[in-house]
Amino acid sequence: MRLFLVRHGAVAPERHGSFYGGTEVRLSSEGMAEAREAGRQLRSENLNAIYASPLSRAQFGAKQVAEGRNMQIRTEPGFLEIDRGRWLGRTPEEVQSEYPGDLEAHAQDPWSWRSHGGESLGDLRTRVLEALQRVRSVHDQQDSVAIVSHMFPTRAILAEVMGLDLPAWKELEIPTASISLIEDVDGQPVVQFFGRQQL
Repeated sequence: MRLFLVRHGAVAPERHGSFYGGTEVRLSSEGMAEAREAGRQLRSENLNAIYASPLSRAQFGAKQVAEGRNMQIRTEPGFLEIDRGRWLGRTPEEVQSEYPGDLEAHAQDPWSWRSHGGESLGDLRTRVLEALQRVRSVHDQQDSVAIVSHMFPTRAILAEVMGLDLPAWKELEIPTASISLIEDVDGQPVVQFFGRQQL
């Protein structure tokens, strides 16, 4: 199986630098152009299915990948971006002021800490990998599948295949509208490349 992981294009949050996570944020005009280019990059690929997070920024990206194909986009809630809980809409400085100790507690235990009412990175990993397993379970080993989602779900999948522990996640640079490829080799998933903006 070949899995193309596509991140959505750049967004235009109402407040620059704020946490928005798994909520609706509109794409910028640049982000729309990026998503269209990602779709063009995959135009020659013979895809068997296209999956996307329910959020509009990922759905827009999936529509670009689907353009010119007689395919329905399959929405998978498991590929949503991370839930930021009470940090939602706030900048790190505001979180520090309103909820002192939150950022430090998260930094000390990002794998399990969820006292902000959102998800820990461990929660996200479990959710995303369960969604990935659902995708794999309905496709043949020879299929090619595109998954259009977000930075953290993409990192979670890549890190799992690469055997990376949590501290190394942040080293995986996943630019907006970039494409990553995981391909099964001798029955084992292998990351062929990640974070590419030009194939």
